[in-house]
Amino acid sequence: MSAARPRHSPRVRSALDRVLIHDIKNMEFRLQMLLSNLEENYDDPDFKRSVRELLASTISRLESIVGRWEAHQEAVLVKVSLDINEVIRTVCSAATSGSGRLRRSAAARLPELALSLGEPPEIWGDPYFLSDAFASLLDNALEAAGPGGKVLLRSFASRRRGGRSRAVIDVIDNGCGMSAEFLRERLFRPFETTKEGGVGLGLLTAAQIMKLHGGTLRVHSQPGGGTIVRASFPPARPAE
Repeated sequence: MSAARPRHSPRVRSALDRVLIHDIKNMEFRLQMLLSNLEENYDDPDFKRSVRELLASTISRLESIVGRWEAHQEAVLVKVSLDINEVIRTVCSAATSGSGRLRRSAAARLPELALSLGEPPEIWGDPYFLSDAFASLLDNALEAAGPGGKVLLRSFASRRRGGRSRAVIDVIDNGCGMSAEFLRERLFRPFETTKEGGVGLGLLTAAQIMKLHGGTLRVHSQPGGGTIVRASFPPARPAE
């Protein structure tokens, strides 16, 4: 499997900074949730098992962040020919296991999560950064849908006349949606968020990561009508 390493640039470093901040905030949230449930569920064997899994995954994530930080001066994406469906499956599996059980104990239950994966073309992508981006989009959708809601992730090939098919991934929730004013004026600005305790970096970071992969991120939403977040990527080109 071949890899392409682009030269580093200020905007790649900026995206790295946001990924690191977002990762740290996510870990903070998970550890805070653990502490808030510790006393009530301390004697529950399932809870203890979830705690062990959460702490192990947090340590692994910290090691990954440290590695990225140490290599920060290089600031490169490591792109390989990538099956985006595998990235989506991995992200969904992580969202519904380990810390997911802690989430269910605190908020009744997760929304229903469904996959509808088609046959998108392979793309040139860095699996670390794309996993982070889609994990952010999925977290947003799960929080927007809330207990009893529904979230769908689907992938397909978008075929264009005279052009190559693009890989398209939709993250769809049936939550409360967003106003046209919020979409137009505030959605992709840092520190603008509708989530209590959020920092508003998840969607912005995801959009930057898509852009660094030659992709796009578009959001369709309306109050009371849910939200569709659509990522689109050009296909991988044969190695020269």
